[in-house]
Amino acid sequence: MISAVDQNAKTFTIAGKKQSRVFKITGKTAITKGGNTASMKDITENEEASGSYWKNADGTLEAKMVRLGSVGKAKTSTASPVASPKTSPSPKP
Repeated sequence: MISAVDQNAKTFTIAGKKQSRVFKITGKTAITKGGNTASMKDITENEEASGSYWKNADGTLEAKMVRLGSVGKAKTSTASPVASPKTSPSPKP
């Protein structure tokens, strides 16, 4: 979840369990929202995000790709209805 956005510095922050991480957006960063191309202006606080990044030599994190919006849950296959077990005819006494 994005906890802060700085449009001027072109960065956004994701709060982690141990520490927050600040990601820099550059001209190389691919940003998408709902499958469509997006931009830094589309990044807002309290929005879910996923993606990938590079860690630069100076320790800064440069976003490589950012996907905005809900992270899709894995599709689960629906089990086909279970057929009732076949019963064999009762033996005749």
